Amino acid sequence: MSDLEFNLTPEGPPPGGGLPASLGRLARQVDGRLAQLIASPQERPRQVHRATHYALTSPGKRLRPVLTMVVGEMFGAPAGPVLDLGCAVEMVHACSLILDDLPAMDDAHLRRGRRTVHREFGEDVALLAAFALLNRSFSLVVETAQGLKSRRYGSDDLVHHLSAAIGSDGLIGGQALDLEGRSERLDLERLEYIHSHKTGALFIAAGELGAMAGDAKRRDLEVVTRFAKNLGLAFQICDDLLDVLATPQETGKDSGQDEGKQTFVTLLGVEGARTLAAELLGFAVDSLAPLGRKAEALRDIAGFVRSVARQAGA
Repeated sequence: MSDLEFNLTPEGPPPGGGLPASLGRLARQVDGRLAQLIASPQERPRQVHRATHYALTSPGKRLRPVLTMVVGEMFGAPAGPVLDLGCAVEMVHACSLILDDLPAMDDAHLRRGRRTVHREFGEDVALLAAFALLNRSFSLVVETAQGLKSRRYGSDDLVHHLSAAIGSDGLIGGQALDLEGRSERLDLERLEYIHSHKTGALFIAAGELGAMAGDAKRRDLEVVTRFAKNLGLAFQICDDLLDVLATPQETGKDSGQDEGKQTFVTLLGVEGARTLAAELLGFAVDSLAPLGRKAEALRDIAGFVRSVARQAGA
């Protein structure tokens, strides 16, 4: 799963570095809230709770929860609840990274500049921690949604959108097809399908939860969905670029983690991948036209991802 970081590196700098100041402020709010929403590492079972903290609070860009918060703010959602919804999305993301790093998947040794969760705590604890985070994300969405005064959406709507993003027609489906595709050559259509589900689906959920928290009209929700879908796919292309062009010190991950896999870079080349990312971000920004000037912060997010695509390996 994608895990780009500020300043073109996956992990390391303080939250918000490299993002416009207003977005960095939101990232820091997420960082300050995450640990408050899960059990203390001192509570039993300590190893599981230590592992959940290790995975969830490690340095990261927090771009998915920032997207939730930006969209929520755009539609007038209350700041506290939308922050917690963003944190729920980050819990799902952290869960996916734990699972993606396991020997049965990518067998990664480094994530965010540190040993992967299964290397630090063992595979058994890593699995339990991943599902603990997934479970907590759903309970948090329900708790938060019940406090929202939405005329259009109830807690069941928010849970449905998040579960759809995770399921076999979302993140899980994309990961399964990615694993299958490692033994065959993929064309661009299949590769886009994989990553629009594996990476893009959670970006879509992040945007949709923010919009629903702000009681957005259905047509505005559709605009957010289109934006997030293209943003997520462009984000994955940037991750592919960094895997080829950046060092482990810059990315915080094992070098050549995608070696032997079909990626946007192996299929299109470096410049072709950059061009496709730029096109997708153009589509994302163009889709915001119905929202006018109030979508400026979303344009800032697209601009940040565009800068990563341009500068990777520079």
